[in-house]
Amino acid sequence: MKRKKNVCECPVWLLLALNSFLYISSALYSPFLSTYYTQNGISSTQIGILMAIGPVASVLVQPLWARASDASGRAKTFAALVMAGTAVSLMSYYLGHSFVSFLFSSTLLALFSTSVSPMTDAIVIRNANRYNYNFAFIRMGGTVGYAVIVLIAGIYLRQNPSAQFFLSAVSYLVLMGLMFLLPKSENHLPVSDAPRTHRKKGAGLFRLQDIFEDRKIVYVLAFAFVFQIGASFCSAFLGVYAVEIGYGQSQIGLLNCISASSEIPVLLCIKKLTRKFGAIPLIGASTFLMGIRLFCVSGGSLPFFMLAQAMQGITYMVVHFGCATYIGSTVKSGKSFEGQSVLYIIQAGLASIIGNVLGGRLVDFAGNCLSYRLTGSFVLLAAACVIFVLLWQEHKERRTSL
Repeated sequence: MKRKKNVCECPVWLLLALNSFLYISSALYSPFLSTYYTQNGISSTQIGILMAIGPVASVLVQPLWARASDASGRAKTFAALVMAGTAVSLMSYYLGHSFVSFLFSSTLLALFSTSVSPMTDAIVIRNANRYNYNFAFIRMGGTVGYAVIVLIAGIYLRQNPSAQFFLSAVSYLVLMGLMFLLPKSENHLPVSDAPRTHRKKGAGLFRLQDIFEDRKIVYVLAFAFVFQIGASFCSAFLGVYAVEIGYGQSQIGLLNCISASSEIPVLLCIKKLTRKFGAIPLIGASTFLMGIRLFCVSGGSLPFFMLAQAMQGITYMVVHFGCATYIGSTVKSGKSFEGQSVLYIIQAGLASIIGNVLGGRLVDFAGNCLSYRLTGSFVLLAAACVIFVLLWQEHKERRTSL
């Protein structure tokens, strides 16, 4: 009888709702942010700087949230706190429309928003594993929610572009409310003593061997880094490119709806594909395809944009699902937030800084079309290099074992 009660502590609908509102909240503002900046007279270089503030926070601030959360064992409390902070930060966009005011709002938002996804992912994946739920099904809630909301939001924001911040703030408060419905055990998690006993002085915020069991995590993170340079550039400047050739919020909403919808068939078969081919080969192949996707965007018209966005499922979703679940399976006990945090430092942090800041400079210097082709070429070459090193290492290990 006691066992039956434990199974019902965290129902699947709650995890589905958490994942859905995580992406609904993002869908209400993030796809439209660069377009909003452009419509307020902000240059591509300035947009690159604004979009890079979040990645910088992912490197400097988000690990501190993760460390504090794991050290306290109070996952639910810390996640709710960063969600409330994100909601308040979004409302600061109403303070003004200059670069300086946007800089302030972006900085405030980044202090909290960069921790929402890794904390929510860690909680959802942990509970999905604990209660034997299918994470692909749970993740589909976010995909469908994003696809529907981004399309509706694109139509509405065409006439009311600034409403995105209020709507998103409300959605984050709903997400916070759902977080409080999680079982009490999420505030009584095991606390690892690894940071005190194994961390060398001056070793930095994270040492991979303190967090992960599997050494191949290095290749997962390398692919994630290369992939995210292309993905962050694509998402940051697609709106800028669209405005340049005469499109607006409704077209941006349509394009993001297409990208989210393309994730659904991938989620339906991702577990079978992972079992058959393995997570790392799939992540590598999707990273290579990201380079091809950037070349599609360089076509410079709505059909090419739609084709590129239709590749979202076989690029972003495979990498996102593969990396998140791989980390969830190899992370050490008591290090779940820090494990997901490492991924976000690499992707939402370092790689996104490069994609946004250098991408903004590149667009101002070379124009959108050539910039997408150059970035696509880099992603293809870098992905090929990581694949070569991985295959060479596996071949070397096989020869050593003989």
